[in-house]
Amino acid sequence: MEKCNLIFTWIFIVEMGIKLLATGPKKYCMESMNIIDGSVVLLSFVELSMTTGGDDSQISASPFRTIRILRTLRVLRVVRILRALKSMGVIIAVFRRSFRSFIYIASLLLICCFIFTLLGKTIFGAKFDYIPRPRGNFDTFTIAFITVF
Repeated sequence: MEKCNLIFTWIFIVEMGIKLLATGPKKYCMESMNIIDGSVVLLSFVELSMTTGGDDSQISASPFRTIRILRTLRVLRVVRILRALKSMGVIIAVFRRSFRSFIYIASLLLICCFIFTLLGKTIFGAKFDYIPRPRGNFDTFTIAFITVF
């Protein structure tokens, strides 16, 4: 994990440097996502520089380890791209509208599984004495539910 952290930190540093050279510092700071990316990269660089020393520096850099969570904010860039595509917006709207129907269908499936589990447990529960006992049996409710599912 430490090697992956080091590799990705350097990749992000190079990306930030190239973007700064391409757009310039003034235009780079105009976009809010660049500011978030830049601050995460700078904090990662500070963490990297503090943890490259001995064991004492790793203890003092432990608060920086919680900042690694901020790297997940870089994923928000994908959301910005998805908003720009109109066809993707239509697909997301369809998913949003069909989600309520999916919940109803899933709950109906769960009720059917529950009913057939009770039915199977009543009819087949502890009726068969096979040695060894098969995995899919109806002796307990949990195993019966998994068997029906």
